[in-house]
Order: sequence, then structure tokens, then C-alpha cells
Amino acid sequence: MIFSTALALLLSALLTPIIIALCKKFNWYDEVDPRKVHQGQIPRLGGVGIFTAFFISLVVYLLFFSKTNLLYALPVLAGALIIFLFGIIDDFLNLRAKLKFLVQIIAALVVSLSPLYFKSFLAFPLPQFFGRGITFCWILFLVNAYNLIDGLDLLCGGLSFITLLTAGIFMLAGGQSIGNIYIILCAAIFGFLIYNRPPAKIFLGDGGSQTLGFVISMIPIFPLQGGMEHTKLLVTILMVSIPVTDVIAAVLRRTREHRGIFSADRAHIHHKLVNIGFSKTATAVCLLIIQIFICLAALSALLMTRTKDAIILLCVCLFLVWSFFIALHYINRIVNLHHTGHLADAPQKEH
Repeated sequence: MIFSTALALLLSALLTPIIIALCKKFNWYDEVDPRKVHQGQIPRLGGVGIFTAFFISLVVYLLFFSKTNLLYALPVLAGALIIFLFGIIDDFLNLRAKLKFLVQIIAALVVSLSPLYFKSFLAFPLPQFFGRGITFCWILFLVNAYNLIDGLDLLCGGLSFITLLTAGIFMLAGGQSIGNIYIILCAAIFGFLIYNRPPAKIFLGDGGSQTLGFVISMIPIFPLQGGMEHTKLLVTILMVSIPVTDVIAAVLRRTREHRGIFSADRAHIHHKLVNIGFSKTATAVCLLIIQIFICLAALSALLMTRTKDAIILLCVCLFLVWSFFIALHYINRIVNLHHTGHLADAPQKEH
């Protein structure tokens, strides 16, 4: 486990600068448009380095250090591969939003129609058709949530790293060996974050952010032992509450403004923090600190012996996250009303 984790970190840290050099040589850069907060030409194939390092390390781990049978997880691997490959294609060709959504639907169906789907919630069994439907919607939501939150240096990668590390810990505590694989992935992400810290030398790209969202959506799919099984979905909802609440706000905002839900703007949570005066670095650090406290609360809930107490803690934390979003919305609105905002809202049509 230690060797495989170190290998993932080393490979990611070595591959990422090679990818940066290739992007510069062939002019593979992220588009600069009115909704972006970065300037200059930045490569956006960071996901290639992360998942190449992860896959190599995973193969080494499974061949030499583990007897874990992952055949039951093949639908997850297939779905992740679909998301990743089409995400990379999108990074090069800038696919239409509706086509990307169709690909996400296919990947979500691969998992939700397999034996891996939500079978219960808070110890209450779910009808099969309902559990599969919830699994399908959950995957689509998370894939897009992490894609949308990827608008600032360090943010999406940092949130994913903290969430996956926490998931790896509680999976291992719950007797789920897949937790080892999540920790190996964390090491690969960390190797990328070295080059993604402000000012970023490389971005995740759609291939990276969407695949991370997909992998994170799988956290509550795998069974755990004891009381952890009853609260794992609510725990995961708390851990992903920042990107999920942001995407819900985006859908409501665009619907209210009679725009397509796939249109883009500068009104996501990181845009609002920059708009009211936070530096881009301070914005990322602020949200990552909040994520650390969220994940500590999630671990605390899992350690509680009484499920009722765990549910109360999780609900209180969710309420605090939503309160933060609401307060920030009105602060940003006041700033804009006084014409002192640092970012102009830049809604765009679907592409």
C-alpha cells in the first residue's frame, strides 16, 4: 500500500511537467473566454497525468500487493473510462454540451443498471427501480458538479483530494478494501496539485474534473460494515455539499433568468468570493478549509455509536453550508448593487 501510494505520487509529479511541455509544444491550451478568471495560455490536460499515474500504480498494487477481487467493480471502471476518454476528446474539440451530457448518461447507466446501486437510505430499504433511478441521477449530478466547480486554481483538485482521502479512511474503517484504491488515487491527485497551485501551470480539464466527479459519486455505492452502512450516503452528501449546492444554485439561477441550464456565467461560488474582494488564492484556501471541517464532521458522524446523533450532526453541518451559500449570495448582490464588484457577470449561450 505504501509503495503503490508513493509510486502514484511520483509518477503523477513526473508526468505532469511532461504533459505541460507537450501542451506548450503543440499549443494545447485552455480557452480564454469572458467567464474564465485566469489569464494567459494554460494547458488543461492535468487529468491525463493523474489517471495515467493512478492506473499504473493500481495495476502494480493489484498484481504484486493485493489479492482483492475487483470484478464486481468493473461497471465502475467502465463508466469512469467512458467519462475520461470523452472528457479528453472534449478538451481538444470542445464538444457541444448536449453531446457531453449524452455521454454522461451512458456512463451513469452502465453503473446504475449493474448490481452497484443504492439499495437503502438511513437503514430503510429502497425499491430496486427507485434505487437505480437515484443512483443514475446522483452520478450525473456529481459529474457536472465537479466539472462546474473547476474554475479556479487548486479548487477542484483540492476538494477532490480531501474528499477522497476522507472516503478512503472511512471505507477502510468500514471493512471495504476499495478504500486502498481511493488513497492511491489521492496520491496521484497530490502530484498534480504541485503544479496546479496558484498560479497554475496546468488545469484538470474536463477529462480530469468529470472523472473525479464520477469517482467521488461511487463512494456510497460500495457496502460498508455496521452502522456506517446506514449513514454513508448522508455522509457523502455532506462531503460533496460545496460543489453540489453550487450546481443546484446554478440551475436555479439560469432557470430564473430564462437561460439554458448548460449556459455559462460568472456567478459560481468561487466567482462570488473573487467578486467581493477575495484574491483567487484566498478564495481557494477558504473553500478548502471549509471542506476540511466538513470532512472532519463526516468522520465524526461515522464514529458515533448512535445513528440518530450522527444524522443530527450531518444535518446541522449541511444547514451551515447552505447558510454560507445564502449569505454569500446576498453579500455578492450588495457588492454588485454598489457597482464595486471585481468580476462582471458574463452569461453565455450553450455551445
